[in-house]
Amino acid sequence: PTVSRYVGNLEAALKEWGTPAKLNLLRSDGGLMSAEKSRMAPVNLLMSGPAGGVAGAVWIAKNAGFPNVLTLDMGGTSTDVALIEDYQPRLRRETSVGHLTVRASSLDVKTVGAGGGSIATVPELTKALRVGPQSAGAVPGPAAYGRGGELPTVTDANVVLGYLPENLLGGTFRLDREASSRAVQTIADALGLSLLEAAAGIIAIVNETMFGALRLVSVAQGYDPRDFALMAFGGAGPLHGNAMGMLMGSWPVIIPPSPGVLCAYGDATTRLRVDAQRSFNKLVTHTNDAEVGAVIEALIGEVSGELAAESVAPADIEIRVEIDIRYAGQAFEVPLASPQGSTIADLARRFDAEHKRLFTFNLEVPQELVNIRVVALGKAANVVAEQLPRGNGNPDAARVRDHEVWMDGAARAAGIYDRSRLLAGDVVRGPAVIVEMDSTTLVHHGHIATVDAVGNLLITKE
Repeated sequence: PTVSRYVGNLEAALKEWGTPAKLNLLRSDGGLMSAEKSRMAPVNLLMSGPAGGVAGAVWIAKNAGFPNVLTLDMGGTSTDVALIEDYQPRLRRETSVGHLTVRASSLDVKTVGAGGGSIATVPELTKALRVGPQSAGAVPGPAAYGRGGELPTVTDANVVLGYLPENLLGGTFRLDREASSRAVQTIADALGLSLLEAAAGIIAIVNETMFGALRLVSVAQGYDPRDFALMAFGGAGPLHGNAMGMLMGSWPVIIPPSPGVLCAYGDATTRLRVDAQRSFNKLVTHTNDAEVGAVIEALIGEVSGELAAESVAPADIEIRVEIDIRYAGQAFEVPLASPQGSTIADLARRFDAEHKRLFTFNLEVPQELVNIRVVALGKAANVVAEQLPRGNGNPDAARVRDHEVWMDGAARAAGIYDRSRLLAGDVVRGPAVIVEMDSTTLVHHGHIATVDAVGNLLITKE
């Protein structure tokens, strides 16, 4: 009732405001649903926040031409990571929030308590540096914000190392470097380290936490991260993206334009989605293509009808079929896409290959088709990426000033660049700090950032 009331009030307010636009909400699986649908089935909205970032990342990946991408969405309190293969984000068939698990599809996003506001501590007992999951929040926030925060956070460590310059938000927000140094000094004293070593330690530990999450969505699922690019976004992601690329061996590291608001791009570029599922539960040896085809046809009729009711033209409806399959007697199943014209024999073959990739072995028992699912997608929004004017490769016109950063155990000369003045084809040599309204990108020593045709920064080894 709470969600229904909230959405109802929002619809009424929009109508009063005079907008003729139709209200849709983002689902946990990265699709859109109508406001009316969301009021009836709000369970589909549980993980819609992180899903927006992944949907935005898919759009950026298509524009940049990288089909396989690991995503790193780092904000103030937490970081969400996901895997996109062939422009498709991985889905899981259930959604977990706290201790509650519900049977609603969501994008396979892992979340860790590592963000810009994560607090560094040295417990009395272990004397070992810890970062997070406690966070300084927006108020008082990191010491650098000058709002009375005194505890050392990841943001403060970035300020001390010179990775976050004092002027933010186009110069309208000044960071307090002295306050950050005072906060991080408490960690240095507790560990018997210098101020800069302590700050570097805080960054190394928060990066290690995110590395663990990225391994869960890649290595633990049978994927080699070296086959993927890494896309870093959110307010803090671009500061840590280059370092994560080094840990994962994932290149290039892609920093999209306006990385702090990529989730909103995702909401704007995704499309209406309706799905329906039937339990089938038959061994491949006890069924045939005609029987499976009949169930698929019935489900297609159901989901197409629902989209038609949302006034989607039949020509704009895309249908995808998925079948959950397992070896007879297994307690879990593997979802496989079943394109038009697929046969049961094809499915069985592909399942064997996928099972081997995931678990390194196959069984000598027949496969079982557990569920048949059909997804209907509406037309994608017509959002076109803006082409940047081409430069001559030299970023000097965008260089704001000389700078110094502490990196790889030494103070190093660096440059600060204004991202809005960079042109396509420009190459920024690290160490460098690239600033924009909603985020800051750090390019490490020995790396370069190349600006692509639509304004993404592609960071690679020099």
